[in-house]
Amino acid sequence: MKNFIQELKRRNVIKASLAYLVIAWVLLQVFQFLLPMLGASEWLLPTITLVLAIGLPVWIIISWIYEITPEGIEKTAKVSENELVTEITNKRLNVFIIVSLSIAVIVLTLKLTNVFSSNLDKQYAIAILPFDSMVVDKGNEWLSAGFTLDVNNYLSKIKGLRVTSLNSSEKYKDSDKTNSEIAEELAVSKLLRGTVRQIENRVIVTVRLIDTDADKITWTENFEEDLNENALKVQQEVSQKIVELLKIELSPEEEEILGKLPTENIEAFKLFSDGRLINDSRDREDLEKNIALNKQAVELDSSFAEAYAEIGQSTFLLGAYYQDYGYEWGVKNAMPYLEKALELDPNNAMVYGVKGMMSDNEDNWKQAQEYFEKAVAINPSAATIHYQYAKHLSYRDANKQLIHTIKAYKLDPLSAQIGHLYFAVLINDYKVVEAEQYYNKYGFLFTNNGEKLDKESILIAYKNKDWTARIRFFENELKKDTDNVILNRMLGNDYSGVLMDFNKAITYTKRAYALDSTSSDNAIQYFSVLLGSEKYKEVKKLMESENFKELFDKQDNLNWLFWYYYQQENYKKAQVLLLDSLMPYKSYNRTFIDAKLGNRKAVESSLRTVSYFKFPDGRALIYAILQERDSMYYYMEKIQEISVYRMPNTSEKIGFSIINSFREFDPYRKEERFKAFLKKHYLPLTHWNE
Repeated sequence: MKNFIQELKRRNVIKASLAYLVIAWVLLQVFQFLLPMLGASEWLLPTITLVLAIGLPVWIIISWIYEITPEGIEKTAKVSENELVTEITNKRLNVFIIVSLSIAVIVLTLKLTNVFSSNLDKQYAIAILPFDSMVVDKGNEWLSAGFTLDVNNYLSKIKGLRVTSLNSSEKYKDSDKTNSEIAEELAVSKLLRGTVRQIENRVIVTVRLIDTDADKITWTENFEEDLNENALKVQQEVSQKIVELLKIELSPEEEEILGKLPTENIEAFKLFSDGRLINDSRDREDLEKNIALNKQAVELDSSFAEAYAEIGQSTFLLGAYYQDYGYEWGVKNAMPYLEKALELDPNNAMVYGVKGMMSDNEDNWKQAQEYFEKAVAINPSAATIHYQYAKHLSYRDANKQLIHTIKAYKLDPLSAQIGHLYFAVLINDYKVVEAEQYYNKYGFLFTNNGEKLDKESILIAYKNKDWTARIRFFENELKKDTDNVILNRMLGNDYSGVLMDFNKAITYTKRAYALDSTSSDNAIQYFSVLLGSEKYKEVKKLMESENFKELFDKQDNLNWLFWYYYQQENYKKAQVLLLDSLMPYKSYNRTFIDAKLGNRKAVESSLRTVSYFKFPDGRALIYAILQERDSMYYYMEKIQEISVYRMPNTSEKIGFSIINSFREFDPYRKEERFKAFLKKHYLPLTHWNE
């Protein structure tokens, strides 16, 4: 044994192994820090660890067989004992080990000082909580909300800060939670609290900066200005002081931002803040009210860039979200206000974000990318822009999409809308553990029982790697509550989309509709399953029923009639419906008929211009109709969407979990490539695939 140890020393195996272990440890610490920042999948770090572990015995064997000599690497057997123990060789190995240990000590020190911890992300993370209104005259109640909004707007444009969205921070107004609890939930280390008082024509704002890690107030100060002349300077002064206290180095552009008031007109700012605070709801009435308020604001101050941007954004969203306005109307009427805002303020992030959404189609994808990049560069704390950018990146750049989704989530952790995307992106990347952790912490945001059931069942499906586990979950839940409308509808949807069992799908969707015939979701789900089952008599009877017709407007009923004819291959009648001025989704619907009739040129035009077909699921569907297998499978492999909720036969995405229910894929179900697709996404093989 003694001779063996001596031989290990002679061959420098012990020194080489020690060096390997130290370097491997350092690499793991670095990877542990970098991989989450790069949006790497959760399996990558364990894989690297396994590779390094396997590499150790390989390295030991190599060290036994080979030796580093002044002349290079040679087999140990060819090197005499005297050459192996030369002073030069030993010095080289010793230096290598010392350097490796030094690096290890540095990395360990950095870890102990939390440089590699998640707290680094919170170092310059701040939430501006809603300012309290103490003594304020009637008519000036807007002051506290307006001041909070403006300080948030100022600080959010500073690149050295991560500023929590007001959508999340305002939920702590009048909260009895401690500062530490709020900071933990918002993942910040600083809170800014304030109170607003009015004494005659003077406004006094008291501000406190709280370091939640140390649990103490690090700064407090009173700001007093004339209400009618300089009240808006308070927000500016507070923002400048915060930057100074945090010792953030400003760029010339940021200094200009902090030195400029959005408007000097108090009434204009009041109108702007009233509109801005309701705009995030995206409700029709709120969007219309925001436009009206900001139009009044620009009448009072024609140089108010942010008010013009608000009008432009809300106008575009009205067109994008509400069919009677129309997308083209939204773009046409929003553009003059957006251009005016840019004329007044070339660095308006909101305008570039809206232009990014406007350009979000196949032909202008790169232009949209440039707009979004510019928007997030100008305002790195704009959660909504990161969210829109992440949606824009769907199916094109999964890593970048994950990065911007995480940024949006961290900036606005209490946003249900962002939460939906964050959960979906994590699941799409098979980060099931992270998705479950998120849901356990923020599941309360999803107040709709259907949303809760959907996410819980998706987690079950992915943890079991079996989509039918979701169906079993629904069935068990239904036993506890047989008249649960949502469970009946979801089971019908899954029996159709997952198992292609149309008889059971009809049973459950029919029951959901019977339990609640006032729900348009129930009605259209029942309609969709009947249509997919080719039960055309039942479909016609349903469409002609008074209840069904009353649930939808004329446009929707025309749409359902179109798909009724299309499914029966009665393309002439379907095409006649497209001539009706009330017919919605004309370009989308026409594409399916063009594909069926082989109008290749028209189809290619639609694939470039119709927004739905920028998504791979829509393209896969069209190429299935065209019988272009390679293109169909190419886009099927790019599908990430996992939600089984949809409005059938409209312009909503379909996703891989229900691609099975579309009859356009019938000719391919028995092919090995199709079956491989189902297995990859945990979908079962059925008699349709035999």
